[in-house]
Amino acid sequence: MRITVVKETGNFLEIKEAWHTLCDDPEYSSSAFASFEWYETWWRHYSAGATLHMITMWDSDKLVAIAPLMLRRVTIHGLPLTALCFMENNQSLNNDFIVAPAARELFFHELLRHLSAQTAHWDVIIFRNIPDTSLNCGALVKALDGNGQKWLKSPTWFDSPYLVPAGSWADFLASRTTRTRKSLRNIRNGLLKSGDVSVANIRTWEEFFLVKDEVFDVARQSWAENSGDSMASPANEAFFNDLANVFAQKGWLSLWTLRLNGKLVAIEFHLKAYAKEHAMRSHYLPEFASLSPGTYLEMQIIKNAFEETEKVRVYDFCGSFENYKKKWTDTFVAHDDILIFNDRLYSRLVRFHEAVAVPLLRQLFPKNFWNSRLFRICGINTDRMKGCSNE
Repeated sequence: MRITVVKETGNFLEIKEAWHTLCDDPEYSSSAFASFEWYETWWRHYSAGATLHMITMWDSDKLVAIAPLMLRRVTIHGLPLTALCFMENNQSLNNDFIVAPAARELFFHELLRHLSAQTAHWDVIIFRNIPDTSLNCGALVKALDGNGQKWLKSPTWFDSPYLVPAGSWADFLASRTTRTRKSLRNIRNGLLKSGDVSVANIRTWEEFFLVKDEVFDVARQSWAENSGDSMASPANEAFFNDLANVFAQKGWLSLWTLRLNGKLVAIEFHLKAYAKEHAMRSHYLPEFASLSPGTYLEMQIIKNAFEETEKVRVYDFCGSFENYKKKWTDTFVAHDDILIFNDRLYSRLVRFHEAVAVPLLRQLFPKNFWNSRLFRICGINTDRMKGCSNE
């Protein structure tokens, strides 16, 4: 086994086929977010100011593990630092290592050995939003403890809900509460009474190209635009346009549209690969909010997932477990942040800040005090009032 570090974009592109082979291995439960296409598209659009530091492990000429990492300046609770972290941002709804099962234990041993030799380049390692069900997470924790590393683990808001489409749509609907069934029935009837309703599933780039101006216009008018993070926001539109193009070529694009009397009123942007469907983004026109077009469209999409059980094993709602998702499922995957520190003075200061100072402030002050300007300046999350740690 040998470890290599990919630091140039050109070298990143050279391992494309080897990456495909690793993800397509039936022993590895892959997803669209683990694919070469995802990381290559992400890097082109969001890597400004970052340095590529992708760590790979090879068994002869076979790629068996990837840590998709980069070096970037970040701020943690008000402290500026250089972090070695996943290639990710708030578009990245599933972060993990990409590791063949047989190589897992050795890979994390070698990964930590490499990182420990690179402490001059990083203050903190941040593995953000790792699903706590991931076998990689367990192997990483085991390796950290065995290596005597100083580290912290804390929960994130990514309690990502999912469902496993099994049985019939009718049986699934019957398993929902009476209140939910009544609400869905009223939404369906209200929308159908308002005019001609049509739902379409767009899978090719040619189809997407024909409607993309309408799609981005809906996103631009949605509530998410107010926060600057819709599909059509300046930082995101080119990314989602290219993502649709690249993933359509793989057969992984799944854009859902809802039209009322010919007008596009709601959309959902999905990625569908390796028998998993990921609901990345949804937008609707606020002027039609009283008709709940987003809920109606979501109902049609989930119904389709049940009718295609051979193609969809897991339906991933992505993101956090908002109330509107609870009508569909009771199951979710919790996610954690793992921070790793070195023995340099500043890294030790950051560790004290995260392990002692921030938890102490959370205990000392009542929740209604946490909206103060001081805490916002310090970057301390005022909603998450507790966390867990290990070292």
